[in-house]
Amino acid sequence: MTEEMKDDVKVAENVEVIDDRVREEEAESLCRWAAARAGVIVVAPLVGTMSLIANEVYMIMKLGKVYGEEMNQQAAVSVLGSLSAYFVGSTLTTLIPFAPLQIPVAVGTTYALGRVVTEWLKAGKPKDMSPFKTVYDDAMNMAKKNLDIFKNDPHKDEPLGDEKQHYEI
Repeated sequence: MTEEMKDDVKVAENVEVIDDRVREEEAESLCRWAAARAGVIVVAPLVGTMSLIANEVYMIMKLGKVYGEEMNQQAAVSVLGSLSAYFVGSTLTTLIPFAPLQIPVAVGTTYALGRVVTEWLKAGKPKDMSPFKTVYDDAMNMAKKNLDIFKNDPHKDEPLGDEKQHYEI
């Protein structure tokens, strides 16, 4: 291999590393935005939980785009349904009209879901979701411990999509 070819390989490797880092940063930003938004919409009377699901569907669709995967609404709802075992109890907690309980649960659940979807996409969308339980637990704990990061997110008042949309999981 010539020196010029070696240089070309090094450049290609650096571009790939930069692309991966940019994707990861964009995915993290989306997860935080969706989680911050969840903290705002969960306390909305009557529509909070339904809007929370719509928020999560849009987050999944946007994460798919980050990783070059076409995730339409149906695919996003399917992913959400397959992960429901992780967060069904948490989502039910958001129905209790007590903001000090609702907000941390909505933020943590949404952020953790986003991290799981990110890792799932990076892993090539395997059918078995069980290896991602640890990702979910770690992300949930991080979000609850760092709630102020999400409460102070400058994008928390910007919807990711149509929050009035209803999805059946």
